[in-house]
Amino acid sequence: MKVLISGLVVVALLIPAKAFTQDSSGVKLDLLKSPSSPASQLLSFSTSDIEKPTDLSSFMLSVQSSSASYTKLPSNYAIDIAPFWLFRTKTDFTTTGNAGLNSTKFKDYFKQSLVISIAIKNPDSSFNEFKASSTYGGLGIKFALFRPHYSKENEKILYSITQKQIRINKAVSSYIETKEKTDPKYKALDAQRTAIVNRIRDENPSETDFASAIIKEEEDTTSTLYRNKIETQELFQIWKNETLEIDDFKKMLVDSLSKEVAKFDGARVGFSWDLAGGISGEFRNKRFNSSKIFNSGIWTTVGYSSEKSGSFLGLARLLYNPDQIYAQDNATNAFGDISTFDAGFRYIYTKSKFSCSAEAIYRSILSSSAIDPSWKLVLNVDYAIASNQKLIFSFGRNFDGTLTKDGNLIAALTVLLGFGNIR
Repeated sequence: MKVLISGLVVVALLIPAKAFTQDSSGVKLDLLKSPSSPASQLLSFSTSDIEKPTDLSSFMLSVQSSSASYTKLPSNYAIDIAPFWLFRTKTDFTTTGNAGLNSTKFKDYFKQSLVISIAIKNPDSSFNEFKASSTYGGLGIKFALFRPHYSKENEKILYSITQKQIRINKAVSSYIETKEKTDPKYKALDAQRTAIVNRIRDENPSETDFASAIIKEEEDTTSTLYRNKIETQELFQIWKNETLEIDDFKKMLVDSLSKEVAKFDGARVGFSWDLAGGISGEFRNKRFNSSKIFNSGIWTTVGYSSEKSGSFLGLARLLYNPDQIYAQDNATNAFGDISTFDAGFRYIYTKSKFSCSAEAIYRSILSSSAIDPSWKLVLNVDYAIASNQKLIFSFGRNFDGTLTKDGNLIAALTVLLGFGNIR
């Protein structure tokens, strides 16, 4: 076993950039089609409570302004992270097959659809259950239980993108293999690397000591072996760029690939089913050490999307709101825990860069007969101002508060940005 470990270390060192050459040339797709932010839903500033399933950016940021005729700085922020896309170490260009973007296996689309959401709300006035003197923070999670497949047109585009990427990577690898045999700088680096490994082997006859010494030397940023690895990787990058700049190659493949990517709109069709949940807290008087749970909940969204008829989505949600003050008819205000159940429907129509939707939700109070049921009605209009950038306008009626019916107007402008869309 020790011999095997040391042998693997030597092999890895003698070809430090081989893995780099086999990594794919990822493409930047326009994936951000709608928000995916369960934390902002808990804090009642999401553009919609019934979110359409969509492909994710690695990092999503939404900033909302909803007061003072939009003259104040936004006070509501949500950051949504897709861990699989953010922390992967290698671009997965396989858009079809077991681990691709169109995989029908739960283990694949679960990790691809998983979102961890963080939201901050700073009300500029007191309304419903929110107090202007407090700051609210939410933490949520969301993932797909069943993911729809891409439209036929998008499947054709993805297949074409995959084939072009494979051809590009083969061309790059072939070019680099040729340069390895002829480039004097690479030969000098390879000879230097071999000499360093042989010296360390002579100084460490034990296989375990040899493997440890090699790893230590390679991780030392002041060592010759470390600098050798960096210079080799830089050389491989230069060769890769040279490949992509060859006129005929670039015309046939790179430009063609760019055109295919521009045609991809990310539309999915068929049945979808998402599950989400989270918890939020109130920081009274904006003090960290004076906090309490504001609410928590779990909800699911089921829907069907058609290429021509739009998307139809339904919501079922259970929320728990501890320590709430609520009004009673002809009696003093009461204080207690409130549980609610929401059921709603949303229709979305999308045309090119433009999208609009109508959403209606009915809220039942499960824990108290003293509070009347309430409802919410929202119209959303959004426009893709650029790739992975959307501007969303929301207008409608919010749920009534438990203490007062004031402040139930929804009028908000949200900017949604997506980062990390290389696939």
